Amino acid sequence: MAFSTIAILSPGNMGGAVGACLKKSGYDVLTCLAGRSDFTRRKAEEAGFRDVPDMVALVREADLILSILDPAKADEIAEAVAAAMKETGEESIFADCNATSPATAERLNAIIEGAGGRFVDVGIIGGAPTRRENYPQFCTSGPHASLLDELHDRGVRIERIGPDIGQGSAIKICNGAYNKGAFALYTSVMLAAEHYGCTEFLRERLPGSQAGTAEKLDGAILRLPSLSGRYIGEMEQVAETFAAIGLTPQIHQGAADLFRLLNASPLASERREEIDPDRTVADVLQDLAKILPVRP
Repeated sequence: MAFSTIAILSPGNMGGAVGACLKKSGYDVLTCLAGRSDFTRRKAEEAGFRDVPDMVALVREADLILSILDPAKADEIAEAVAAAMKETGEESIFADCNATSPATAERLNAIIEGAGGRFVDVGIIGGAPTRRENYPQFCTSGPHASLLDELHDRGVRIERIGPDIGQGSAIKICNGAYNKGAFALYTSVMLAAEHYGCTEFLRERLPGSQAGTAEKLDGAILRLPSLSGRYIGEMEQVAETFAAIGLTPQIHQGAADLFRLLNASPLASERREEIDPDRTVADVLQDLAKILPVRP
């Protein structure tokens, strides 16, 4: 099947960048901006998205719908698309590309299939694409995974993981559990050190025992507050996934709690492109320490 029109919900940092690449590859890329923020509208305009008035219009026009958004909103979007499918009679192809648990992917599959559509489970590994060298991997799974093969090398790299719904999600969940779990652990350690006034002493010694790792995690701390709101839902999905197979969910429930704390800081309101390039890790830790419930 050849696609001509692809819908992306929604054109944030990842969705906007993927959409821009698909647009350059010759696809008509559309979205529905009703009720969206000025930031999202600007991203859509910069990427060349075509706006349609509502979900019914989007479902009627799109050959493929990619859901790329905050995982906490994945169910809401799938329900809205399914309702529009029932109203129009369209048998849409819907790919959930969010950091959702395998159990959530199975639930979304039931929602879409129940409305007559076809569902593809996708786990995204990598950042927003800017050039061919850094296209993210779309790890696809499920009985309809092959439908996304034509997108390969057109802003994303397609890799089929397996035949089952949940396998694509599991790849993303496990990758996020490791990376963002490490970010949360490191930030918690540094905030504890900041509280007790020993941050500088600790930071001088970490490179010796954590060569290369500390520098990478320092870079994460600089932008973590601006991303924390999105990471809460992802860590909750990780905790759900781990609990379902008998692993403790508490590690990533704790990570979600840390991201809730960061999301309450003034730094959380910044967009990634608004972050002060001269701000240091020490500056961030000092600002974040001010919102700890217990003060020194």
